[in-house]
Amino acid sequence: MATKTSVQVTDKVNEVCEELKRTSLWRIDIPDWVYEYQKLPETGFAFGEWLQFVFLPNKLQGKKNRQSESIVPQAMKFFGNEVSKGRLLQLLVELDSLTD
Repeated sequence: MATKTSVQVTDKVNEVCEELKRTSLWRIDIPDWVYEYQKLPETGFAFGEWLQFVFLPNKLQGKKNRQSESIVPQAMKFFGNEVSKGRLLQLLVELDSLTD
């Protein structure tokens, strides 16, 4: 049975996915590097792709992120001062707060 927190995480991940689509960061095709992710160094791929294809699916499964549990510092480095990504950053803050 799903816990209240797991339902909240699922709902928040869905909101993040919708925001990725709204901000044109969503990809339909899975990049090749995803299939070899466990063998790759931790650089060399786009943050948005990593968020979509690694972090969010792992979050839904309750798995830990290789770098750290909190996604917001990484997102802030990637997005910088892009005002159009403010809603996405807010959703990631909310997601972090559900799983800290």
